[in-house]
Amino acid sequence: MTPTRETFGNIPLSSQLAFYALAAASMAIFAWGFYRRWKLWQLGTPIGARQLLVGNLKAIWNNIRPSARRVVVDAGWQKRVVGHGVGTFAHISMYVGFMALFVGTVLLEADNILSAISKNLKFHQGTYYIVYEFTLDVLGLLFILGTIFFIARRLRKPPALGHRGTDWYVLLSFLALGVTGYLVEALRILWQQPTGIGANCSPVGLWLAGFFGNLTEADARSSHFAVWWIHAFLVFAFIATIPFTRLFHFVAGPMNIFFSKVVLGQMPPVTMEEVEATGRVGPADIRHFNQQQLLSLDACMECGRCEEVCPATATAKPLSPKRVVQDLKVAMEKTAQALAAGKEADVPPLHGVTIAPETLWSCTACSACVNTCPVRIDQLTFILTMRRHLVAEGALSGTAAVALRRMQSNANPWGLPASERTNWTDPLNK
Repeated sequence: MTPTRETFGNIPLSSQLAFYALAAASMAIFAWGFYRRWKLWQLGTPIGARQLLVGNLKAIWNNIRPSARRVVVDAGWQKRVVGHGVGTFAHISMYVGFMALFVGTVLLEADNILSAISKNLKFHQGTYYIVYEFTLDVLGLLFILGTIFFIARRLRKPPALGHRGTDWYVLLSFLALGVTGYLVEALRILWQQPTGIGANCSPVGLWLAGFFGNLTEADARSSHFAVWWIHAFLVFAFIATIPFTRLFHFVAGPMNIFFSKVVLGQMPPVTMEEVEATGRVGPADIRHFNQQQLLSLDACMECGRCEEVCPATATAKPLSPKRVVQDLKVAMEKTAQALAAGKEADVPPLHGVTIAPETLWSCTACSACVNTCPVRIDQLTFILTMRRHLVAEGALSGTAAVALRRMQSNANPWGLPASERTNWTDPLNK
């Protein structure tokens, strides 16, 4: 007998229809949540994204090829995630397991649709079925192990890691999805009674089925139906809540990688024409950043890697690159709320309210934060452009102001007269 199984085995037609209705509802909620975040990004200045799609197919491909390559390398292959010990292994395990289960679900639905068109189009059988079942069975374990690691890490509460109440919902949902998926498989094996390679290609499910061996076929079918629905509800809740939890970095992360600059941490030049047109130098409120920069605020998942490598944070200066990004994100949301209510006066200013000047001046511009961020958030350009605004407004004090005055009067930050500027070379000539 050819190894295979029905996509909706043991599930009546009424439940199948309800399944698709709930799937459509969860995706509608996801789309609405995504639209809310997209509207926030539109507060920024345009980045000309549509220009990427101008011209023939070859021109379009040439436009998007560098960005697409970054997405494949940094998001697909997780290149910027590596190098962080056990955390890297756990993240890769959870990522690979999740992607395998996602792709497997898509393939299963594709087989279901094609089978409905013609039985000859069914491909979820034979050798393909055996490889499919074994691969997902093994990689599902990686997903669960990675999830357990992050649950344990969150219990330890490392200071650099962001903490939200919904984080527990996300991790426990992941764990529940993995466990109920295996239970559905085990109960399916009990009532289907596959033999030979058809059963052995699902080793985890087969092992779990042994714990329910005393169930009758009727009990196995009813239990399978109940757990199948629990698993389905968990999937729908997961899809619907992505835009409202830290899971949104699944979407915003790759998007930010695609639209980010090739070289991070570079302060863009400002022309006199721009200054005359806008009446400012550097951003004064959140709307003065561009749309890609606002998108990057949603890409941040508060992993804390930027904070861990920041020398200012390490020396107890009032700067955390992660906190800068999160404070700007809050300002973006408050700005949208104020504008929606027609209260322009309630738009929070960046300087002194959202970000303190001493925070900006604590940055050494070493680029450590932008080099370690897994999703290419450019914290340094945020900081440098905001510092530019402070300089333009004369909002300088302390050593920075003194250094600039000395540069203006003596052409060096130490205030040395021109006749003494080379004195430091005297010992070299001896």
